[in-house]
Amino acid sequence: MMQTPASTDILDVLIIGGGPIGMACGIECVKNDLSYLIVEKGCLVNSLYNYPLNMTFFSTSDRLEIGGVPFISHNYKPTRAEALEYYRRVALSWKLRIRLYEAVTHVDKEGELFVVHTSRKNSFLARAIIVATGFYDIPNKLNVPGEDLPKVHHYYREAHPYFGQRIAVVGAANSAVDVALETYRKGSR
Repeated sequence: MMQTPASTDILDVLIIGGGPIGMACGIECVKNDLSYLIVEKGCLVNSLYNYPLNMTFFSTSDRLEIGGVPFISHNYKPTRAEALEYYRRVALSWKLRIRLYEAVTHVDKEGELFVVHTSRKNSFLARAIIVATGFYDIPNKLNVPGEDLPKVHHYYREAHPYFGQRIAVVGAANSAVDVALETYRKGSR
């Protein structure tokens, strides 16, 4: 990764979120000779990192490519592990300026500039901000009794912890069906 700007520099763009969209925005900043910084609260592509361990994407690898870096997959659709490797290669290829494990806590507007404050007590000045935080990190709660009990999980990692357990999967999309089938096949009821 390239050296990140000092907190006193005025950036053209500060990008909140180091996932594929945040990285693609950083690449566009490089192409357009804009000073920029990507700030990510977790690891690189944090949301993808938190996907289920055995996940296969619904999209083909060519649909997930950014920055002209080829995404080669062993199968028609890539796995989580292949995606993590790919986005690390993209970050290195483009020498993206990324600050990892540094959450944005709040943003103030001072005249024409934004002042972005982070969990590491840094402040960055920027002419523009891009919010590319995605949607996976924030659970879609139903506000029903019992939802916050320790036995309730809002994210799925793998089937093993559910062996011999009675479970309910809430959801009706592809991922919910995948979870229901995988946990059933591994011994949950």
